Amino acid sequence: MQPRRTGAGREDVDPLEGEEWARVLEHSGSGVILAVSENKLHLIRLRERPGVEKQIIGSRVYFGSDVNQREAIAEPLGMTRYRDLSNMSKGNLSVVIAEIIADFPDAFLSFFNRAGNLSLKMHAFELLSGIGPSKAREMVSTRGRKGWKDIASLDSSCSIDSATLLAERMAEEISDTKVEPRLVDLLLRQEV
Repeated sequence: MQPRRTGAGREDVDPLEGEEWARVLEHSGSGVILAVSENKLHLIRLRERPGVEKQIIGSRVYFGSDVNQREAIAEPLGMTRYRDLSNMSKGNLSVVIAEIIADFPDAFLSFFNRAGNLSLKMHAFELLSGIGPSKAREMVSTRGRKGWKDIASLDSSCSIDSATLLAERMAEEISDTKVEPRLVDLLLRQEV
């Protein structure tokens, strides 16, 4: 897909470009599914195929360009905003993101293996709820130079649930665009 030019001369790239899979947050009225995309965690609206069994919350659905592979989805309708989600969708968001992290841990594990100081007084681990300065120092010393090889070793050595902590932070960033620094942008949405 070619980038569009806006009135200001900037090129806008389709944020859903390259996205093919999503996780269901909720079934809205009139055959619309509210979902979160797996690669970049964008909130999206999808039209479900008529006559197809309803997808359960957190189920994985294909909405990519290969129409023959779309079993439950007729077409992607576009992006949606956090404020347009129902309370049920908002409540499901961090749980569904935690499932995505558990299923595709590599990009998220890199955060824990590469995280460093944000300032003289704050480490990136402290962005996660429940992790203060002393826990962050403990995690850094546990990590050592090699880092963790998987999420399970991270969780057991640091006595945390890393997928849940990271999912809660990312859900907070999706709900409030003013939260800085934005891990969802740094880990998933940066252009390489």
